[in-house]
Parts: sequence; C-alpha cells; structure tokens
Amino acid sequence: MFFKPLSRYFWKMKCIKLHCTNRSYHVVNQSDQVYNVSLIGIKKILRQNNIAFMEGHTCICVDCPICEMNKCTKGPKIYINKTTGFFICDKCRCIGTWNTLEKVLSLKITGKTNKELEKLKNSLLVDQNYTSEWTILEKDCLKISQLSTSEYEQIFNKLSLKIISREDISALECLYHKSKNVLYFPLYAFGQYLVGFKQLCLNTKNEVTVPTSDVSGLIIYKQKNTRNDNTAVVVPTITDLLALISQKVTNLVVCLPYNLQYLPQQVLPSLENFKKLTLWFGNEDSSWDTARHFAKKLNEERCYFVRSTDLQPRPSIAVDLGYDIKNIIQNAQPIWHQSITTFHSLRHDVLSDLQNIDKVQGIKWKRYPALNRILKGHRRGEFTILTGPTGSGKTTFISEYSLDLAMQGVNTLWGSFEIRNARLAKTMLQQMAGVSLDDNLADFDKYADAFEKLPIYFMTFHGQQSIKIVMDAVEHATYVHDISHVIIDNVQFMMGISDEAKHIDRFWRQDKIISAFRNFATKYNCHVTLVIHPRKERDDEELTTSSIFGSAKASQEADNVLIIQDKRLTSIRGKKYLQVAKNRYTGDLGIMPLDFDKTSLSYASKKKAKSETKSSTKCNSNEELQS
Repeated sequence: MFFKPLSRYFWKMKCIKLHCTNRSYHVVNQSDQVYNVSLIGIKKILRQNNIAFMEGHTCICVDCPICEMNKCTKGPKIYINKTTGFFICDKCRCIGTWNTLEKVLSLKITGKTNKELEKLKNSLLVDQNYTSEWTILEKDCLKISQLSTSEYEQIFNKLSLKIISREDISALECLYHKSKNVLYFPLYAFGQYLVGFKQLCLNTKNEVTVPTSDVSGLIIYKQKNTRNDNTAVVVPTITDLLALISQKVTNLVVCLPYNLQYLPQQVLPSLENFKKLTLWFGNEDSSWDTARHFAKKLNEERCYFVRSTDLQPRPSIAVDLGYDIKNIIQNAQPIWHQSITTFHSLRHDVLSDLQNIDKVQGIKWKRYPALNRILKGHRRGEFTILTGPTGSGKTTFISEYSLDLAMQGVNTLWGSFEIRNARLAKTMLQQMAGVSLDDNLADFDKYADAFEKLPIYFMTFHGQQSIKIVMDAVEHATYVHDISHVIIDNVQFMMGISDEAKHIDRFWRQDKIISAFRNFATKYNCHVTLVIHPRKERDDEELTTSSIFGSAKASQEADNVLIIQDKRLTSIRGKKYLQVAKNRYTGDLGIMPLDFDKTSLSYASKKKAKSETKSSTKCNSNEELQS
C-alpha cells in the first residue's frame, strides 16, 4: 500500500447550500485543512508518545485518552481508521479526524492546564444517538412478541419467507407498525449503542435507513449458546438476513446499513473482531464489483465471496428455492489471492460472468439507448475520454450522462474546474426535472428533494489545481463514499497555464495526469471520465482520436473515446452527434445523434408527434452552459 506524507492535506466532506432553503448537496471541500495521514505516520506519532497500540484488520486500537481525561476506568478503546485517520471511541462515542486526536494526545502528554483540556473536550463531536427517536417509535408500534399468531405468519407471507421462531426475531428487537405495515430494526454500534434504524415496508419490500448517511451501526444476529463468534456472513438486506436466520446454518449474520449503496467507514470498528467475513450479495447488478470494493475496506485477506451464479443467487431466493445454504457458505471463495493464479481459481469467476452477461456488461443508460448498443454499459475500472470543439456542449452532455447513472445508484464524484458547482447542480437538476426551473419555481422543493437523494458529490476546486491535491481528494472520497464514477472537467485546468512556450513540459504534465487517473481507475476499480479539449484544427475537419490535445498517451490509455462532432456551423444541414471512436470492451464503434432540448437542457432521445417534429427548431448549444 502507498502511504502519503503526513504533511499533506486531505479534504473533509462538507455540505453547502444549493438554495436559500436548508437543502444541500454533497461537496468535497478544500476549505478545511486537516492533515492527511498514513499508517506509518500514525504509528510513528503513537510510538513517539509511548502509547501502546494494537493493529487490527482496518483500524489501530489504543486506550481512549478522552475517557482518561474524564477520569474513566481503563478499558475504553479508540479505533483509528488506518486509511483516513477517522477515530471513534467505543464508550464516550467521541468521533473526529486524526489531527483532532493528535491535539488530544499532545495536551494530555504535555500536561496542559485543565482549562485547555476542558475547552478541547467540549469541541469534540459525539456520534449520533437515536434512543429518543426509537422511544417514539415504540409508542406507535408493537413488539414482534406481542403479535397474534395470524399476524405473525402474515408478515412472513408478505415477505415470501419461511417463518422463523419468535425467539430468533425477538433477538433483533424489531418493531411492527400495524397501520403503515412497516418493520423497524435498530442499528447498533459495538453491539450496544443505538445509532439509527432500518425500516422495511412489507407492501413494497423497500428498505430505508435512518440516518441517510454515515451511520456507525449494523444489524447483527447471533445464535444463542454459540462458541465461534469470529466468523460472520454479511448480507445487504433485511430479507436476506431473515432468510439465513430461518435456516440456522450460521452462527452470525450481519446486515449492512445501506444495502450495496456504500459502506461507511464508521461501521468498520464494529466489524473489527471478526476473523472471517463471507460476503453474500447475490447476483444483483455489479454485486461482484461491490464485493471487491467493500473487501478492500474490510481487509481482503479475511473476506470470502459467494460467487454470483444461477445456483448461488441471493440468500432469500436460495432459501425459497430450497438450495443447500450450508454448502453454499462453505464453498465461498477467498477474494484475495497472490499475483499469480490459475484457471482453477478463476473458474467460478468465468462461470459467473457467462451466467450474468448482462450485468457484467455494466449499468445501462436509460436516456441513451444508442450508447447501450455500442458500449453495452458503464463498467467499473474503465477509463473514458470525452472531447469536442469549444461550445459543442461537452459539459452539458457529460452532466446528463453522469446524472443518468447516478439516478440508478452509481455513486458519482464531480470535479468541475471550469463551471461553478451551483451552476452545474442547477443544470443537472433541470435535466432531472425535464422542465425549465425558471418557469416552475413552485415545484423547486419537489425537484430539489429528489435530487438531494442522489449519490452525487462535488469537489469545490475551481480554476487551476495540481494533480497531487486533486488525487488526494478523489482517493479520499472514493474510500469514504464508495465512489464508482469520477468525472473531471477538464484536464487542462490541472496542467497549469504558466510557461506556455514550454510545450514539451505541458505534454509531459498531461501524460502524468493521464497516467495517474488510469492507475487510479484500475487500482480502485472506479470508472474515470476525463474531459479534454481537442487541438485547434480547421472547422471543416472531423475530429479523430489523434485530435485530442497532447501526446498519443490519452487515446492509448483510454478504454473508451467519445467525440462530440458538431457540423452545424460548416454545413447547412449539419448535425451534432456523439461518436464512439474507441471501445476496448467489444470493439464496436458508432454514432449517436445529439438533438438538444433547451427547455430540459437534455440530449435524451424523446418520442415526438409528427406535427411537433415538423415545427421543432434547432437550438444553439453555445448557450447551453456558461459559467
């Protein structure tokens, strides 16, 4: 693993206001400077201060200095994330960044005055507590043990699950709201602190988690009188959890708080004591990619994965079909392996790919069916380059391109160096709404509420930035928020504008940027889309892969090259279209017409009536998006 110097900065996740209301959208902020950390740096500081520590799978564990300051008895532990330095105490529930913990250690060791220590203690953040919210729920709900036999059986019939004993489900402490037909399951951190809950609607089988992000708790089921508590099966949904409980083939089952959406770093300490984790995510879209990504957070060496095949679907389906659950779990394969492998080790992966070919091809676009025919889908770990003439609508297109994927659950990080975040967010909001926001202000709250739920994060960089600072922010956000799609608009803003006469230096800098993002995409299994301006060429010449500014490295490294061709200014009947000039996955090339709708700022193809089609006029996309 590569560790960055302790003196570098990483960026905390903040929220800034999108409108004068209290609504907000996610931002990777550079305004708060906190020290970047490395495992070597953390250990060095702890040793310098003579602090004993124990290294775990994902965290470093030390005696909590905050509890000692409060004169608590020894025993409370602080868990320090080995990648980000984020810490949390298993007793006082204090949370924060590594530089905050450094200050605590410094004041404690140097013997500062009680006034300074008290001031620092008051400034520490404490993990959320949902005891009062749960108490309110208890007044409106019934405990499972209080339900009649018919009501109890009806719940499992609606979930299409086998009935489990009241004793087993009572261990989960779930509540039932009769009028809403909803089950509530508490989320516990370290097995004792109520930090949130998951609700399961019996009518739709949809699950919602409160809070909506960064919860530190899990749902953990443990059989009574079990000896082995070091091994657990990890599942994404409550229905999968209940299905495994009904079989009683595993002692411990862990249900993730946000399904396969993302794994908060806050829950890692609660999983620290498990020596083996079997990830059983079924054959949902991108489940294998998600498992590999989660395994990196959880420590790959202790993670096993139930391969996605027809005979190994998700737990709830496997139980319903009567499959041998115990055998499936025992045959789980390790995710981590040496650099050299054999076909025997890859055999299950090959079978899984063949049986799930549509899902292996990636997430499909709903707005661009033509792209699905050519590229087949959006896949993790690939590197895409988008280019096109100035004013051709590159930013407008790529914002809708990424919005389409985000609306299907693809965690997205936007780095816009040329367009302000507020302007970009307004464009994406209008593209999602499909109507002019200026003419529909009364519906703004409705659209903003829906947009706020999308897993889109924005970096606050604007103008010229160094590749080092940008990569630090991208890597940090990818780890914390499980980002699977990064968009950089555009590369030229990371190359600098000084010394323009030294063209060779600029080419070298661009090659360095391309190489950094290509390596990042592969290492973190994350799709990267870079916007690059083309070289200046004659207006009547069609752009090609060799038209991309800089050396040939960009087109060579890319898995996909997308070019916006704009012939409207050079031909009376000229059209604008997107050309897929490179496609490493299948080799298929082709074009997709780009008909711009100014009202919705959209390029999505729409079915129009013949009369409407004849009367429609073309819009000039030079006015589509300006900073």
